[in-house]
Amino acid sequence: MLNLSPAQILEVWESGARRHPLDRALLLLHRMQPDMVLPDLADLSIGQRDQLLLTLRRQLFGRELPGYIDCPGCRTRLEFMLDTEAFRSTVNDHPVEVDGLCVRPPTSRDLASVMKESDPEQAAYRLAQRCCAAVAVESAHELPVLSTAQAAKIESILAEIDTAADSVLDFSCTHCHHTWQTPFDIGDYLWREIERYAGKLMHDIHMLALAYGWNEHDILELSDVRRAAYIDRVLA
Repeated sequence: MLNLSPAQILEVWESGARRHPLDRALLLLHRMQPDMVLPDLADLSIGQRDQLLLTLRRQLFGRELPGYIDCPGCRTRLEFMLDTEAFRSTVNDHPVEVDGLCVRPPTSRDLASVMKESDPEQAAYRLAQRCCAAVAVESAHELPVLSTAQAAKIESILAEIDTAADSVLDFSCTHCHHTWQTPFDIGDYLWREIERYAGKLMHDIHMLALAYGWNEHDILELSDVRRAAYIDRVLA
């Protein structure tokens, strides 16, 4: 079972603070799969990646996922509690045939290749092109030319063959009865938790260093319980 120390979590946060969310997800996975190099992790399907991130999240912070969302109708804040196991899904990473083309689920490498496209339709088209190849390709000249109908069909198939990569939450406001859906991104959720925990650690280091003159290493060696007890005494 993965067991990251406070110092290691702070190191992960520092390494990913200025990276793109796609790179942050791979950085977290590398901590979980140190025997795999980043290029190999980038070639996992999004569904495979997210299932591994769910496992990592449970190992670091437990299976319960607390959160809140503001109703788009009346702005009432709704609190909720999710479970990592509710997002467990069988990952289908086998390619399927569409109009004679071999279509595979998208990877982090595929998403990175289209994220600079300003036109969503063009980005979806390019993603469909890339997913027609048996392996990721780097040159646009190697991508197949797709008709509008083919591209639409491939987009639809991609949603079906990698359901683990498409988590959507259903909400209903008890105040105004507005209903809506919103996507759930475990990579984004986990990174925000890493940020919050790292922020708390930085606050604790600052407070204890000022109060006692301790260095960062010694403060991080304290357990969460003992560190909190010292903080309580500083604030008393």
